[in-house]
Amino acid sequence: MNKITQLFKKKQEPHFVSAEGTEVKILFSSENPSLLGKTIKTKAIELSPKGFRLEVEHAIEIDSVLDISVRLDGTSRTYNLTGNVRYRLPSIHQGQYQIVLVLRERMDIRSDLKAWKSNFEQNFAFSAAI
Repeated sequence: MNKITQLFKKKQEPHFVSAEGTEVKILFSSENPSLLGKTIKTKAIELSPKGFRLEVEHAIEIDSVLDISVRLDGTSRTYNLTGNVRYRLPSIHQGQYQIVLVLRERMDIRSDLKAWKSNFEQNFAFSAAI
């Protein structure tokens, strides 16, 4: 089980930060064909039931749609999710970017969004914010 720190609560929806890794594999993105099939290891900068912030090596275009597979570090559970890139910022690490991915439901492909939302708090062991 992942150990994460609760960052803040916004409208009764918890957001968490973690130093633990999250493996994200981009399954499809018509706007970013060079990323297809790449596995991106992130620091899981921020997680919530409705989206997350990731650090990536590519300047992914804002408004891109990403079909992804997410595996939380230390678990065997994989979630297939779809999200829209809402923000992209340069990272403090040279050549890296932080993107904010807002998750959404899709009817034309398999989506685990409902499971991601309902299992969100059960996937983690919480520790208090400093």
